[in-house]
Amino acid sequence: MIPPQVRHVKDALVREFTDHINLDDIANRPQQEQEQAFLSRALAALALRDLTGLDAAHAAAGVIDGQDDHGIDAVAVSEGGSHLWLVQAKWSDKGKAALDQGSALKLRDGLDHILSGRYSKFNARFQALAERVDGVIDNAQCRITLVLALCGKSTLDRHAQEVLDKACDDLNIDVPMLDYAVVGLSEFHRMVRLGIAERKANLNVLLENFSHIQEPYRAYYGTIPVAQVAEWYSQHGTRLFSQNIRDSLGLTEVNRSLVQTLVTEPEHFWYFNNGITVLCDSVQRSARNATTIGGPVELQLSGASVVNGAQTVASIHSGMRQAPDTAGAARVWVRLISLENCPNGFATDVTRATNTQNRVEGQDFAALDETQARLRDDFVLSLGKSYVVKRGEEKPAADAGCSISEAAVALACAHRNPEMSVRVKQDRLWEGDTLASVFGHNPNAYRVWRCVLISREVRKSLATLQKDHEGRAVAIATHGDLMVAHAVFRQLGPEQFDDPACDWDSVVTRVPQLTATALDWLIHHVDAQFGPTSYPVAVFKNAAKCRQLADAVLKDVAAGHSVPELPPEYRPVAPETTTRATPAVKVLVEAKRIADGTTLEFRPVTGPERKALAHWLAEDPRRGRANWVNNSNRPLLWTADGRRYSPSRLVAVMLEQARGYPPTAVQGTSRWFVPGEGSLVEIADRVRREEAS
Repeated sequence: MIPPQVRHVKDALVREFTDHINLDDIANRPQQEQEQAFLSRALAALALRDLTGLDAAHAAAGVIDGQDDHGIDAVAVSEGGSHLWLVQAKWSDKGKAALDQGSALKLRDGLDHILSGRYSKFNARFQALAERVDGVIDNAQCRITLVLALCGKSTLDRHAQEVLDKACDDLNIDVPMLDYAVVGLSEFHRMVRLGIAERKANLNVLLENFSHIQEPYRAYYGTIPVAQVAEWYSQHGTRLFSQNIRDSLGLTEVNRSLVQTLVTEPEHFWYFNNGITVLCDSVQRSARNATTIGGPVELQLSGASVVNGAQTVASIHSGMRQAPDTAGAARVWVRLISLENCPNGFATDVTRATNTQNRVEGQDFAALDETQARLRDDFVLSLGKSYVVKRGEEKPAADAGCSISEAAVALACAHRNPEMSVRVKQDRLWEGDTLASVFGHNPNAYRVWRCVLISREVRKSLATLQKDHEGRAVAIATHGDLMVAHAVFRQLGPEQFDDPACDWDSVVTRVPQLTATALDWLIHHVDAQFGPTSYPVAVFKNAAKCRQLADAVLKDVAAGHSVPELPPEYRPVAPETTTRATPAVKVLVEAKRIADGTTLEFRPVTGPERKALAHWLAEDPRRGRANWVNNSNRPLLWTADGRRYSPSRLVAVMLEQARGYPPTAVQGTSRWFVPGEGSLVEIADRVRREEAS
């Protein structure tokens, strides 16, 4: 007999997600198998809904469970594009679902594929989300949460926990990037009991030093101990932010700064922080202390949501976990606004207004520095160009000047200490000591502008070079871009850039070759020194590792050593030609390895392909599918138009339709996949090996 809690959750999943969960891939399976798959997928969607605030349809759209999911059942990206949730779900009619070591290892493998840029390993449902996932991984504020959604206990098997702890240890070296959360049956039952559609929280507030406003709308304001706020977050999680424009943004620079204040100077927290704004459907005041002037006052808030200060709330929770005795001494300012008797739309107006007021950032303080004023004048007088130092000012055209942010990144790469480049990756560029080092020794306009130009040339060269690399090599090129730029600058010797008479043309012409050499050496040394399974995104945020890499790359370049051959999987496979004795398609057709009518999925292999095709494929999912016909010339029947193509010709047609012009060459057999078996190239290679054995 199904336990009551499980039945309640099951009924809610059926009620809320029946119209949203896709089961097309298992439509021919037995009904019992389809039901279990639905419940597991819906459970993953419910976890995403509660953690992220997505509605049922959007949460379900993130479900990728099926062939080639690599242990990841659902994916979600935060609205700000800096937080990625990866869910593995386990359903049990008995409420005894658990995560074993094998499942944890599979989830880690999926994470490895994502962090190494091996997106083509994943199924078509993931491909629809790949561009957004890529954006998170490239974000300096990247935060990843592994979510274990279990219809069972909220605890993990020791061996499974060790796998996840090891993944966190490997990634969280200098900057916290990865964590995991277990959502068990008790948490899912709480979600259902509170109402899946209702994400607001009910709060008890003890408000100190308070005052209130009655007209035109009722509100209270004052201070509260941060321990109260931490308790809110512990009880309600991101449900606290149901009406916020964004949930807590993760450990950004502001969050780290707030946590640091809490654990070292709690008495200053109230002075350094703007506070929290809470909207609620109604507020009730307790009679306790009602006659005491200035409070404290006890308030019960129904349907509460933090609409401004999400980062403050999350930071308080983090600080209290780190040092509860110290942080607990802090107070925070709060505004509590009741929506009773407010006009329609007022809550939205408050939310929008409190989140769109101009926020002072590190760049704004940097703009006040006299060095920046001097550079702005020097740009105009020496170069006839613009140097924009304030946010909000219109950026000049590329050939007419640059902004302080572009200049700071370029100078960080040109600095002799590779740690400056790392600080950019850590989102610490605008910290005082970093900025002082980057703009130290009063660089003139010539040096700054020329460093910007070199950085642009390196980026341009890397964009070209990425077309000649695949998978992990592309991930290293993407996350190691600033380290490549650093290596190029060290070879050019930026000290000469100060001289107006510098032979600039001879300098610029060296950049493409220097970039290519530095990139290949960097790829080699990342694998050689930290292993081919290391995470590029973490490596290039680690100062010690980047110093080690910079030294190794520059040493080999200076010695004139030949770059070792990169692994074959790091280079695109050349398009098959008629000179090859046994092309992949011919091998497959002759072996009858793929049955007629088998559905194939298109999966982009390179970043430019993903960008070119993502929206185009999303407009019509039929464009990403084809059926196999055992014909050596045109084996793919495209579901989008009912016509037959060769694999390479079909990819060329797709790219031409999506972006307006065809590719120069493309290997189609590496881009069409039989789910669960691999690409046509991979399947053909297996056939060749079998025939040769």
